[in-house]
Amino acid sequence: MIELREKPAIKSFINPLEDWYESNSVSRRSSEKVRKYENGMLISISNNECYYEALFKTFKETYISIIKALKGKDYDISKWDVRQLKGDWDGNRIKLPSREELLRVCANETPILICAVHNYKKDDIRSKGKEYSHSHLYLYNIHYHLPSTPIELRDMEGRIEAHLQRYTNIRKRVQGVIRITEVGVGKHHYTDNISPLELYDYLHSPISRPHQENIINYISNNRHLPSIQYPLTTIYLNKRL
Repeated sequence: MIELREKPAIKSFINPLEDWYESNSVSRRSSEKVRKYENGMLISISNNECYYEALFKTFKETYISIIKALKGKDYDISKWDVRQLKGDWDGNRIKLPSREELLRVCANETPILICAVHNYKKDDIRSKGKEYSHSHLYLYNIHYHLPSTPIELRDMEGRIEAHLQRYTNIRKRVQGVIRITEVGVGKHHYTDNISPLELYDYLHSPISRPHQENIINYISNNRHLPSIQYPLTTIYLNKRL
């Protein structure tokens, strides 16, 4: 006679980070409808006659300008409120806060900025034969601070562009110099569908998955001058926005 053994009870395991995020986030991510820029905003700036060193010095101020665009010129924020992490030239080109700290920033609905630098193509007129550079900015968590109606949203996009004009090194505002696009659409619909719990691994892609096609790998790769790969810069606010 065959003895029937009881099946072992199936235990359910709760990811402590996920449990903490669900308990502490200001508002939960909707599973029904993804808001525009919920996967991030890509800002590309065609800077004029700039090298990496000059662009890097503007990144913290760039973040502050974006916050001012969202909250108004009188919003109380200084460079001391902003944390900046610069990657290494060799090895770890992107530095991030701990997984727990990054999740806390997400839960506070605080925008997180990743800054990257590319060289122009050698035959690009903007290069001028001097290997000038331009910048790409990946902004996550900004959707919490954007209006929901199309007209108001477009006005806010225009306000962000206006606040970033000073960093172009061009006196007059020229259409197309600053381009704002949504992340996670088109061919990147699957590779850039990013939840706060996945953000740390996504931002670490240039180190752990450098060949995966996604936006963070795109901005990290200086493809027009591959012999030089610039460090990435991570910026976020130390307080709740």
